[in-house]
Amino acid sequence: MNTEYQNAWKTARESAGLTQEAAAELVDVSVKSISYYESGARHMTPQIAAQLADAYRAPWLRNLYCKECPIGCHRNLPTEPTDLRAASIDAQCELRAEEIGRRIDRLMEIARDGKVDVNEMRDFEMICERFREMQHALAKFELLVDMLRK
Repeated sequence: MNTEYQNAWKTARESAGLTQEAAAELVDVSVKSISYYESGARHMTPQIAAQLADAYRAPWLRNLYCKECPIGCHRNLPTEPTDLRAASIDAQCELRAEEIGRRIDRLMEIARDGKVDVNEMRDFEMICERFREMQHALAKFELLVDMLRK
């Protein structure tokens, strides 16, 4: 478990104004478990991670947990708090209709025959990468909605 991950959970707990004792009580684990989770000595379950993220009012911690998980580590999810201004600027940069239209047109050309040939692979990979970047920008808005609901 990396240091950024460990410190994020501790920082979020402290930002929520909670002691380890209070956090432990909220999610029904021992204080020692909270200490272990924060130090990286023990991995928390997905259920505990979700409960702690909710208790700390820090929905981005769910994404941070996913980055450490072998199932979710390949996803490009926001792992820190965002605000409306930053998310909007990112969206403006990532979600340009004209560019999206060109990418989709090229994707349709590639998909026409039902396969990606050697000459199309580079374009196909670039389109997929661009879609991942767009997905990340949209995920920031989803995270913002979660933060505003808390």
